Amino acid sequence: MKRSLVGLACVIASATAAAQTSGITLYGVADANIEYTNNNLGTGPDGHSKVALNSGGLSPSRWGLRGTEDLGGGNQAIFALESGFNLDTGVAGQGGRLFGRQAWVGLRNSAHQVTLGRQYTSLFLMMANYSPTAYATTYEPVVGIAGSNLREDNMVKYHADFGPLTAEAHWSFGEQPGTFQGSSGFGGGLDYHAGPFGIAAAYDSINSAKTADYTRTQKAALGLRYQITPALLAQAAYRYNNNGTRATNTAARDDLWWLALNYQATGALLLTGAVYYDNVKSLYTATGRTNPSNPWQVTLIADYSLSKRTDVYVSTAYTKNASLNFESLNGAAAAYQIAPNENSQFGVAMGVRHKF
Repeated sequence: MKRSLVGLACVIASATAAAQTSGITLYGVADANIEYTNNNLGTGPDGHSKVALNSGGLSPSRWGLRGTEDLGGGNQAIFALESGFNLDTGVAGQGGRLFGRQAWVGLRNSAHQVTLGRQYTSLFLMMANYSPTAYATTYEPVVGIAGSNLREDNMVKYHADFGPLTAEAHWSFGEQPGTFQGSSGFGGGLDYHAGPFGIAAAYDSINSAKTADYTRTQKAALGLRYQITPALLAQAAYRYNNNGTRATNTAARDDLWWLALNYQATGALLLTGAVYYDNVKSLYTATGRTNPSNPWQVTLIADYSLSKRTDVYVSTAYTKNASLNFESLNGAAAAYQIAPNENSQFGVAMGVRHKF
């Protein structure tokens, strides 16, 4: 009887401990801004100014669920479901998917975890700490940095933390009958940080669907960061792109560089300045390839925190030889489009962001 009571007590204690270390978190971001841009594509060859209310300025608007369950022995079950939405219209993002940003489940033990589902690529996550604006929608060339495949379906991913070193590797299944390579992708990366210094390297490869053959798009990136003072952070990075999939007005081969400073001017005010330069060696056109003028962009952001969860901001950018965020190199996916007779674009946005 005593043994039974002791066993029952152990079971209850284990269940109580598991309950204390398990749970579900609801989180999200609501971000909207009013934006002015010039030289937009409209009717005719000349540019037009536009004023718009947009969703997502410093952060894409989204909501999500994250959960963990303690399985004992240092093991956990984990999951994430994340949905993007357009705050200006209420329409779901990512083409109307319910959980288009993330949808995965996995297991974690100490420093190691394996997850399965729709996830971010290793290059996107390893370079996150080297993004001048933390991948802001306005104004950073996020698609130019990580590619339009920055999220991939059918992915299995391994993640590990070894003290100052973080490592990731992923494979996304193409699920195309008759071929293992068609529509598949893979990549990996490392991020090392020691004191004020950080360095990261990552690689990503994605294949097209296979008919007679398939094409491959490859990206590689290297990032450096240094905390000069407690208030001043410097970042520099490089991204290589070799795109084998032909699509009009997309970069076939380019090298993207950026340099940035983040300055915490006061406890509430964060200032960001970034310069991006893209050496476009080859651009796909409707009839072949061309070597266009190399675009560059200057981005300036002032972000003022009203509380821990709410901030207001002013973002501005000027781009030469391309549309804002170099979107004219992203083909049909371009969010900003520049008129044929123009060679520069300017934008300024004022917004508010609330995190919950």
